[in-house]
Amino acid sequence: MSEKSLDSSKIAVLGAGNLGYAIAKRLKESGYEVIVTGRREAVLESLKKMGCRVTNNRDAVSEADFVIITVKPKDLDSLIDEIRDCAEGKIIISFVAMKKLEDIRMNAKIVRAMSNILCEYGLAFTAYYCEFDDDEIESILSKLGDVYKAKDEKEVDLMTAFSGSAPAFVAKIIESFIYAGLNSGLNAEVSKKCALSVFKATSEALKTQSPEEFIIKVTTPAGTTIQGLRKLMEHRVDFAIVDALQATARRAMGS
Repeated sequence: MSEKSLDSSKIAVLGAGNLGYAIAKRLKESGYEVIVTGRREAVLESLKKMGCRVTNNRDAVSEADFVIITVKPKDLDSLIDEIRDCAEGKIIISFVAMKKLEDIRMNAKIVRAMSNILCEYGLAFTAYYCEFDDDEIESILSKLGDVYKAKDEKEVDLMTAFSGSAPAFVAKIIESFIYAGLNSGLNAEVSKKCALSVFKATSEALKTQSPEEFIIKVTTPAGTTIQGLRKLMEHRVDFAIVDALQATARRAMGS
């Protein structure tokens, strides 16, 4: 299938909540015909205004070339029962956390994926795994940002922490930067602008060097930076971040 014909494919997004909204919006902006379902009227109305079509689960699956599932884990079984007969033979991409391929009991081609709400801006990191080859899957997911084909389902589970949940942790750190600025006498707008600029620029710098190399460049002997680093070490911030990511990963893997 050519890129042109692929972009004209119909994609159904079932369960348009926060992630479903972000995926549907991005795919619509990328030229796909998008059909959405969900329970949140405000979200559905917003997507409808963008040109997405709102319908029920069965009609969405029947009409779509590809089906994306973004419902909550507790709602997956009932959704499968509802759409099983009309999903036969289709490619189903599941973004449902903690649900493995074996849990999605349908006569269809199943893909497990994990992304985050940054896909709304085409800036997400999306990991996926499937037991068949299909370039069209990667072409769709690439519209959401960077794509990684995992070697097994365990890697997809781990990406729940490192991709799915990590944006919240980064936002929490940026929030702390803003509070520190306020405490020092800066206003909230300036503090936020500075924090976002620092994170963006540092991300670019770390593409070509290790964090350790970068820290050494920034840190002058007996200067201001080392005093702040000492405080981070005293509070064991690095251990706290590792613990947060590992706790999220354990939960994603069902432990």
